[in-house]
Amino acid sequence: MKSYLLEKFENLQDLLEISSAGEILRRYFVMNAFDGALTMLGFVVGAYISGSKNPNLILSAGLSASYAMAISGFVGALITEKAERERKVKELERAMFTKLDNSLIDKASDTAVVLAALTDALAPMLAALTSASPYIFSRMGLISFDVATFISVSITLALVFCLGLFLGRVSKGNMILYGFYMLLAGLAVSLLMFLSTGPDI
Repeated sequence: MKSYLLEKFENLQDLLEISSAGEILRRYFVMNAFDGALTMLGFVVGAYISGSKNPNLILSAGLSASYAMAISGFVGALITEKAERERKVKELERAMFTKLDNSLIDKASDTAVVLAALTDALAPMLAALTSASPYIFSRMGLISFDVATFISVSITLALVFCLGLFLGRVSKGNMILYGFYMLLAGLAVSLLMFLSTGPDI
Protein backbone atom coordinates (compact mmCIF):
# COMPACT_ATOMS: atom_id res chain seq x y z
CA MET A 1 0.00 0.00 0.00
CA LYS A 2 2.80 2.37 0.94
CA SER A 3 4.70 1.67 -2.28
CA TYR A 4 1.49 2.18 -4.28
CA LEU A 5 0.88 5.59 -2.71
CA LEU A 6 4.52 6.54 -3.21
CA GLU A 7 4.28 5.58 -6.87
CA LYS A 8 1.11 7.66 -7.32
CA PHE A 9 2.75 10.62 -5.61
CA GLU A 10 5.80 10.36 -7.86
CA ASN A 11 3.52 10.15 -10.91
CA LEU A 12 1.74 13.29 -9.73
CA GLN A 13 5.06 15.07 -9.31
CA ASP A 14 6.04 14.09 -12.85
CA LEU A 15 2.74 15.40 -14.24
CA LEU A 16 3.15 18.68 -12.37
CA GLU A 17 6.67 19.07 -13.71
CA ILE A 18 5.56 18.38 -17.27
CA SER A 19 2.69 20.88 -17.02
CA SER A 20 4.79 23.46 -15.12
CA ALA A 21 1.84 23.81 -12.76
CA GLY A 22 3.82 24.30 -9.55
CA GLU A 23 4.20 28.04 -10.02
CA ILE A 24 0.52 28.49 -10.88
CA LEU A 25 -0.62 26.47 -7.85
CA ARG A 26 1.58 28.50 -5.50
CA ARG A 27 0.24 31.73 -6.96
CA TYR A 28 -3.37 30.58 -6.69
CA PHE A 29 -2.88 29.39 -3.13
CA VAL A 30 -1.34 32.60 -1.81
CA MET A 31 -3.58 34.95 -3.77
CA ASN A 32 -6.83 33.24 -2.80
CA ALA A 33 -5.91 32.47 0.80
CA PHE A 34 -5.06 36.17 1.11
CA ASP A 35 -8.46 37.10 -0.37
CA GLY A 36 -10.30 34.75 2.00
CA ALA A 37 -8.43 36.00 5.06
CA LEU A 38 -8.93 39.70 4.28
CA THR A 39 -12.59 39.22 3.37
CA MET A 40 -13.23 37.64 6.76
CA LEU A 41 -11.06 40.19 8.55
CA GLY A 42 -13.06 43.04 7.06
CA PHE A 43 -16.34 41.48 8.12
CA VAL A 44 -15.14 40.67 11.65
CA VAL A 45 -13.76 44.15 12.29
CA GLY A 46 -16.77 45.84 10.69
CA ALA A 47 -19.26 43.76 12.69
CA TYR A 48 -17.43 44.40 15.96
CA ILE A 49 -17.13 48.15 15.48
CA SER A 50 -20.78 48.44 14.46
CA GLY A 51 -21.74 46.95 17.82
CA SER A 52 -22.84 43.51 16.67
CA LYS A 53 -21.76 40.87 19.17
CA ASN A 54 -23.48 37.80 17.80
CA PRO A 55 -21.09 34.88 17.18
CA ASN A 56 -23.77 33.11 15.14
CA LEU A 57 -23.75 36.02 12.70
CA ILE A 58 -19.98 35.81 12.25
CA LEU A 59 -20.06 32.03 11.82
CA SER A 60 -22.93 32.21 9.33
CA ALA A 61 -21.14 34.90 7.36
CA GLY A 62 -17.89 32.95 7.49
CA LEU A 63 -19.53 29.77 6.22
CA SER A 64 -21.47 31.61 3.51
CA ALA A 65 -18.41 33.55 2.36
CA SER A 66 -16.20 30.46 2.36
CA TYR A 67 -18.71 28.41 0.38
CA ALA A 68 -19.21 31.23 -2.11
CA MET A 69 -15.48 31.74 -2.58
CA ALA A 70 -14.90 27.99 -2.90
CA ILE A 71 -17.56 27.52 -5.58
CA SER A 72 -16.55 30.68 -7.42
CA GLY A 73 -12.87 29.78 -7.24
CA PHE A 74 -13.38 26.20 -8.37
CA VAL A 75 -15.63 26.99 -11.33
CA GLY A 76 -13.65 30.05 -12.40
CA ALA A 77 -10.28 28.32 -12.24
CA LEU A 78 -11.61 25.15 -13.85
CA ILE A 79 -12.99 26.96 -16.88
CA THR A 80 -10.10 29.43 -17.19
CA GLU A 81 -7.32 26.88 -16.78
CA LYS A 82 -9.06 24.35 -19.03
CA ALA A 83 -9.33 26.91 -21.82
CA GLU A 84 -5.71 28.00 -21.38
CA ARG A 85 -4.36 24.44 -21.22
CA GLU A 86 -6.37 23.35 -24.25
CA ARG A 87 -4.95 26.28 -26.20
CA LYS A 88 -1.39 25.27 -25.31
CA VAL A 89 -2.01 21.61 -26.19
CA LYS A 90 -3.44 22.61 -29.58
CA GLU A 91 -0.42 24.81 -30.24
CA LEU A 92 1.83 21.84 -29.48
CA GLU A 93 -0.24 19.61 -31.76
CA ARG A 94 0.14 22.09 -34.62
CA ALA A 95 3.88 22.36 -33.99
CA MET A 96 4.38 18.58 -33.76
CA PHE A 97 1.89 17.65 -36.53
CA THR A 98 0.30 15.02 -34.29
CA LYS A 99 -2.61 14.55 -31.92
CA LEU A 100 -1.79 14.51 -28.21
CA ASP A 101 -5.02 12.90 -26.97
CA ASN A 102 -4.34 10.59 -23.98
CA SER A 103 -0.65 11.43 -24.16
CA LEU A 104 1.44 12.25 -21.08
CA ILE A 105 1.22 15.93 -21.99
CA ASP A 106 -2.57 15.71 -22.23
CA LYS A 107 -2.80 13.94 -18.85
CA ALA A 108 -0.45 16.48 -17.27
CA SER A 109 -2.63 19.28 -18.63
CA ASP A 110 -5.81 17.74 -17.20
CA THR A 111 -4.11 17.19 -13.83
CA ALA A 112 -2.97 20.81 -13.71
CA VAL A 113 -6.52 22.02 -14.42
CA VAL A 114 -8.06 19.96 -11.61
CA LEU A 115 -5.38 20.88 -9.07
CA ALA A 116 -5.61 24.56 -9.96
CA ALA A 117 -9.39 24.48 -9.48
CA LEU A 118 -9.09 22.68 -6.13
CA THR A 119 -6.42 25.10 -4.92
CA ASP A 120 -8.47 28.09 -6.02
CA ALA A 121 -11.46 26.68 -4.12
CA LEU A 122 -9.86 25.43 -0.92
CA ALA A 123 -7.39 28.26 -0.21
CA PRO A 124 -9.93 31.07 0.42
CA MET A 125 -12.39 28.72 2.12
CA LEU A 126 -9.84 27.43 4.63
CA ALA A 127 -8.52 30.93 5.30
CA ALA A 128 -12.01 32.30 5.96
CA LEU A 129 -12.98 29.37 8.19
CA THR A 130 -9.73 29.68 10.14
CA SER A 131 -10.46 33.36 10.78
CA ALA A 132 -14.01 32.58 11.93
CA SER A 133 -13.09 29.56 14.08
CA PRO A 134 -12.68 31.40 17.44
CA TYR A 135 -16.37 32.27 17.35
CA ILE A 136 -17.20 28.57 17.70
CA PHE A 137 -15.83 28.78 21.25
CA SER A 138 -17.70 32.04 21.83
CA ARG A 139 -20.93 30.38 20.70
CA MET A 140 -20.27 27.54 23.16
CA GLY A 141 -19.80 30.09 25.94
CA LEU A 142 -16.15 29.17 26.53
CA ILE A 143 -14.83 32.64 25.68
CA SER A 144 -16.41 36.06 25.35
CA PHE A 145 -17.22 37.66 22.00
CA ASP A 146 -14.53 40.29 22.60
CA VAL A 147 -11.88 37.64 23.21
CA ALA A 148 -13.03 35.70 20.13
CA THR A 149 -12.70 38.85 18.04
CA PHE A 150 -9.20 39.53 19.36
CA ILE A 151 -8.13 35.95 18.62
CA SER A 152 -9.75 36.02 15.17
CA VAL A 153 -7.99 39.24 14.16
CA SER A 154 -4.69 37.97 15.58
CA ILE A 155 -4.97 34.66 13.72
CA THR A 156 -5.84 36.41 10.47
CA LEU A 157 -2.96 38.87 10.70
CA ALA A 158 -0.59 36.02 11.57
CA LEU A 159 -1.92 34.07 8.59
CA VAL A 160 -1.33 36.88 6.09
CA PHE A 161 2.12 37.45 7.57
CA CYS A 162 2.95 33.76 7.05
CA LEU A 163 1.71 34.00 3.47
CA GLY A 164 4.14 36.86 3.01
CA LEU A 165 6.96 34.76 4.47
CA PHE A 166 6.08 32.01 2.00
CA LEU A 167 6.18 34.47 -0.91
CA GLY A 168 9.54 35.75 0.27
CA ARG A 169 10.89 32.21 0.45
CA VAL A 170 9.62 31.36 -3.04
CA SER A 171 11.05 34.55 -4.52
CA LYS A 172 14.31 34.08 -2.58
CA GLY A 173 13.83 37.62 -1.34
CA ASN A 174 13.52 39.14 2.11
CA MET A 175 10.96 36.93 3.86
CA ILE A 176 10.36 39.39 6.71
CA LEU A 177 9.81 42.25 4.27
CA TYR A 178 7.26 40.25 2.27
CA GLY A 179 5.55 39.27 5.51
CA PHE A 180 5.45 42.92 6.53
CA TYR A 181 3.88 43.91 3.19
CA MET A 182 1.08 41.37 3.65
CA LEU A 183 0.61 42.35 7.29
CA LEU A 184 0.38 45.99 6.27
CA ALA A 185 -2.46 45.11 3.88
CA GLY A 186 -4.31 43.37 6.71
CA LEU A 187 -3.87 46.37 8.99
CA ALA A 188 -5.05 48.66 6.18
CA VAL A 189 -8.27 46.65 5.89
CA SER A 190 -8.81 46.91 9.65
CA LEU A 191 -8.20 50.67 9.59
CA LEU A 192 -10.53 51.13 6.61
CA MET A 193 -13.33 49.27 8.39
CA PHE A 194 -12.70 51.30 11.53
CA LEU A 195 -12.98 54.56 9.61
CA SER A 196 -16.01 53.55 7.55
CA THR A 197 -18.05 51.79 10.24
CA GLY A 198 -19.48 53.20 13.43
CA PRO A 199 -21.68 52.06 16.32
CA ASP A 200 -24.58 54.08 14.93
CA ILE A 201 -24.75 51.94 11.72
